[in-house]
Amino acid sequence: MLGGTVVSIVTVLLFQIVAGRSLGVEAFAPIGVVWTVSFMVYTVFMIPVEQFITRRLALAQGNAGVLAPDRILLISVLGVGIALGVGFVIVTVDRLFSGSTAFIVLAVVLLGTRSLLAVGRGFLAGRRRFIAYGGSLAAEGLALFVAGAIAATIHPTTLTFAIAMVIAPTAILLFRPFRASGTTGLRIVDSAAPVSFLGFLILATAASQIVIAGGPVIVGLIGGSAAAVSSIFVTFTLFRGPITSAYNLVARVLPDFTALAAQGRAHVLTIWAHRITWVGYALAVTGFAAAYLIGASIIRVLYGAEFAPEAAVAGFAGAGVGAGLAVLFVAQIYVATGATRALAGRWLVALVIAAAAVAFGPGSPQLRIALGFAAGELAALTMLGLAVGIPRSKDKPRRSDVPGVE
Repeated sequence: MLGGTVVSIVTVLLFQIVAGRSLGVEAFAPIGVVWTVSFMVYTVFMIPVEQFITRRLALAQGNAGVLAPDRILLISVLGVGIALGVGFVIVTVDRLFSGSTAFIVLAVVLLGTRSLLAVGRGFLAGRRRFIAYGGSLAAEGLALFVAGAIAATIHPTTLTFAIAMVIAPTAILLFRPFRASGTTGLRIVDSAAPVSFLGFLILATAASQIVIAGGPVIVGLIGGSAAAVSSIFVTFTLFRGPITSAYNLVARVLPDFTALAAQGRAHVLTIWAHRITWVGYALAVTGFAAAYLIGASIIRVLYGAEFAPEAAVAGFAGAGVGAGLAVLFVAQIYVATGATRALAGRWLVALVIAAAAVAFGPGSPQLRIALGFAAGELAALTMLGLAVGIPRSKDKPRRSDVPGVE
């Protein structure tokens, strides 16, 4: 999976470089907007669906029959995400997409193929097909780059690069994620209510995304200049790369955490939560020091001197990324135990702490945003990993009346 993640990172970056150089800064803008919309919908709605499927299949030993009662719920959640993403494109089509209604159709298809990707990866992870999962990461990235290279060679337009983005997620089908599973025998029936499980998980994810990705918008709302918005955007986009990449890696630990929870080994999960938390603190300190010393220089080299942030802004951004990496993995313990209500509650408190740091913190708007990001991530890490013990799973091994599950 790590190898697939590396290939994905490299190929996505190459696609963006090829598209940017082929289109220029103005024509590339719609690609950036579509990319952002897709990312937000995927992280807030589709990753929770992937994690739901992963957990269900891990408990049912890979038998897809356990998902039968939840099909309408999963389709509804994905449908809401698609509707919100497409709705944003419809509302902004004149201002952000030069009035091209083709992007409305593309948004529908793109979010549809991304939904397929999320569901397929949930099946792969839930059945512990981790090599195939890693292969799907690499295949999607390679498909994106190859399709982008073809678009650049044959007909380099904004539309053709957007079509490349639509095609890439379908590479998941190469790994046959939905093939029948031959597992039989005793199952562990998930005790978590599906609607509340997914609802609170989506709420927690949305709160975390406001902390992680909301900086560029918020800095403008609190009085930052256009230059400040651009500086925060490139700084946060570059620095949060490890967190974005780690979304692909948490699928490896969720089935194992789910198994521990189902076995009643909450004490083991608590130990893991504490270990990850202390690693997160170390990463936050390291991230602050490294970003404070060289972060602005990296931004200056890559984007130009006008984009370079203050050293303290870079430092707090680095600290937030270090803590955020650990939070992402600790949160999987709450998903594994079905404790998404607790996960959402603690993330909402962390969001309030982040907002307070932004509202009352010292310095420039950029510094307050970076401080709020670091404060929110560290608060979430502390509350999820240390302050309260890991909730005990209620899942028990027993015969199931779910069709397809004995």
